[in-house]
Parts: sequence; C-alpha cells; structure tokens
Amino acid sequence: MSAAACGLRAEVLRDDAALLALRPEWEALWRRCPAATPFQSPFWLLPWWAEFGTGQPRAAALRDGAGWLRGLLPLYLLPEGEETKLLPMGIGLSDYLDVLLEPEAPAEAASLLLRAALEASPEATTCDLTDLPPGAALREALAGAWQDAGLWNSDPCPVLELPAGATLGAVLSRKRHAALRNARNRAERAGGWAVESATANTLDPALDALIALHGARWEARGEPGGVLADPRVLRFHRAAAPGLLAVGVLRLQLLRLGGVPAAATYALLAPGGRVLLYLSGFDGARSYESPGAILLGAIVEEILATGGGELHLLRGDEAYKYGWGAADRHNAARHLVPPGRGMTA
Repeated sequence: MSAAACGLRAEVLRDDAALLALRPEWEALWRRCPAATPFQSPFWLLPWWAEFGTGQPRAAALRDGAGWLRGLLPLYLLPEGEETKLLPMGIGLSDYLDVLLEPEAPAEAASLLLRAALEASPEATTCDLTDLPPGAALREALAGAWQDAGLWNSDPCPVLELPAGATLGAVLSRKRHAALRNARNRAERAGGWAVESATANTLDPALDALIALHGARWEARGEPGGVLADPRVLRFHRAAAPGLLAVGVLRLQLLRLGGVPAAATYALLAPGGRVLLYLSGFDGARSYESPGAILLGAIVEEILATGGGELHLLRGDEAYKYGWGAADRHNAARHLVPPGRGMTA
C-alpha cells in the first residue's frame, strides 16, 4: 500500500525544542524497529546533538492519519564556509546510520522523508548521507529534484558470524583457538582472570578504566588519547552511557588480571544477537597474557552461549579483525546536490 493510501505525511522539525519533545515517541519507534541499532536511538543521537549540534535540525518525521510516529530521519544543517551541508545526526561517531522506519512502512517511506528534509532545506548546498550499512533504506531512497552522484562503498566494517549451536572451536581457526587457550593459561598463572560487566553503580569507574586503557594503547602508537583525545567525544560518551546502559544496549566490560583492569570493551547491543564492538583498550605492559584477546574471546563465547548472532567489529580494516575470522561488509555513502548546482566530489 502506498504512503498516501496509508494516510502518511512528513513533517520537518527545525529547532531543538521540537527535537527534544519528540524523545518519548522516538524511543517507542526505535523499540519497534528490529533492524535498528543503538546508533539510531535517542539515547545516542540526542547526547550527540547536545555536544556536536552546531547547526539547525532538519529532522523529518513520518506520521499516520492518527498522528502516530512511523518513521524518522534526523538530519541537520551545518554552515561551513561558503557551503551549507545537510548531514545525518551522529555523523563522525556513529558507524551505522539510516532512516528509522517501522517494518510495516510502505516502500516509498524513506523517499518521502528524504524529500521532505531536502525540500525544507533550501539553503543547503550539498547533502551527504554517510555510513549506510547493507540493507539501509537510504541507499535506495529517491531524492526528488536533487541530483544524485550515486552510491559508492566507503568503510569496511568486518563482521564475525556466530551461528546458533556453534562452538568456539568451530568459529575460530585452529591457530586462533590455540592462541586463545594459551593466553588464558598464561593469565591463570599470572594470578587469574575474570570478566565483569558494568552496572549503574560501577559505570563511572568502568568508563574511567576504559578511557585509561584505550588512551594508553594509542599513546604507545604515537597517537595520545586515540579517538577519545577530543574532550567533546569524552563528554558525549559520559553523557550517553547512563541512558544506553539503563535501556540494556550498552555492555561495558573489564577483564581483570590478578584483580587489576587489563582490558576493556565498550559494545552496543542490537536485536538479532548483534554485538557492535565500538571501543576497546588494553594494558600493553600485560601483552604476554594477551588481555585484549582474552576479553574478545569471552565476548564471542557469550554470544554463542546466548543463541548465536554476529560480532560487528565496525569501521576499519585492522589485521586482528580478520585474524578472528571476520569478513568485510561495506558501508556506503551518497552525495546529493540541489537542482542546477554542479556536482562535486
């Protein structure tokens, strides 16, 4: 059935107050969407907007005849020199971005939202839709009168598939499985190892440990602080983490060796057994025990023990990801320009 036959209409929110007022409906819509990730939730995007939102919202909301929210495309306008860019909220820190749509939404719903946002942004000189994972509705959404440079692959996002009923030995190579077993044996001899997950009461110290371990890892590579070097990024994560944890989609885990934090991971949970490994860090001084590998192995085992799923290692083609057996899936991007304006790269 078409959008018109369903009584669907798009409205565009243009200020912070309207965006914040949408939060309860936004959360309810996100919970109804089995393909959605935490990157599309208000628990991620509203803290992002509070920290990085230097432009104006252009969030297209899809409503039915009764006024219920059925879809959402949160974009914003960013003046940048002589250009004004229309961009997705969450850009830069979110590995997967897309329109949020109920499963029952008609096929043209994404196009309806995209066109509404574009038409509400006459000052925009470009629109860049980035970090679109396989299956994203925005890959195919029609842009109306705007010119479309097409779709192209961007960052590889390796994924380790973990089938239901499989064992650790079945999903890892013989070499990787042996290396993990040896690392665990070394850790036992060094005082034992244990994995703990942060709770509301332990979230702040767990975040502190993650930040310290992540920073130390990158400092050893000559890049102090890593992706957390920017104080705005730190403030964002400290603001977002409590909400993400409260709704059960943040899993912040520490590996202790002899009682001392030696590795940490910050993962987001999505329906279908998908675990999105967003940040990690480990103590380089404990490399003999391979604490990072031990913690990653524990995460793989946990996914297998709870019915299988996928471990998403997200943007980047670091060698360790393929050593665990992950295979590339590519995000995509689109570049749109208004009618009459020359196409740019």
